[in-house]
Amino acid sequence: MNTWLLVGIYYVLTLFLTVLIAGMQQQTGLITPETLILPQLAPGLAAILMLLFFKKERFSISLSLQGISLKNVALVLLVPMSITTLIFFLCRTFISPISPRTPELSALPLVLGGMLLGAFGEELGWRAYAQRLVHDRKTSILAVLTIGLLWGLWHIGNYQNGALYVAYFLLFGVGASGVMTHLLGGTRYNLVLAALFHVVLNCGYYTMREILPDVRFSLINGVVWILAWGIILLLERRWKAL
Repeated sequence: MNTWLLVGIYYVLTLFLTVLIAGMQQQTGLITPETLILPQLAPGLAAILMLLFFKKERFSISLSLQGISLKNVALVLLVPMSITTLIFFLCRTFISPISPRTPELSALPLVLGGMLLGAFGEELGWRAYAQRLVHDRKTSILAVLTIGLLWGLWHIGNYQNGALYVAYFLLFGVGASGVMTHLLGGTRYNLVLAALFHVVLNCGYYTMREILPDVRFSLINGVVWILAWGIILLLERRWKAL
């Protein structure tokens, strides 16, 4: 089947499930957004449905850590940690003298558990399925641009912060997707590694929750991630030229 048709069906399905699950969470209140944002599971559920509906595509998710090196694990942990730390200090310098926010010790297992589950839910769909699908059939750059933008637009909660905020957030979506692409290189977008990367991202942004709605934060966040991806591309080209 045509790649873009598959991506389009996947995205519509993801949006439908996101709205459906968000409504269920709001109506029941059994699981609060402070412990787990249930719509984060929508991309993964959509990917599972795509695999079931389109079995003829013979697409599989990379889950096994066999052949994954300690270097792979270290990079998916340290790179997002370093970038979000840089963003924190830039925001602290240019926006507000914020202090890192941490959850209460008693709530820590719930918060981390919710982040981990949410990260697996998102990355099962965005990276392990959609981005790898485009990457395998087209190019890595096209995969990053396409899924990075779709991923960014999917964060509909950002729309209340204005169009400029969303535009800067799309820079983050593309940049972070690009960085992940290179860190997951050779692992076929391994779900475990992608989820670990996402968890570190979530932890980093949790520490600066008080300024997340600020358009200046979105600008700094987007620019830093786009620059990070650009630097990686530049270094990769220079390395190949040696």
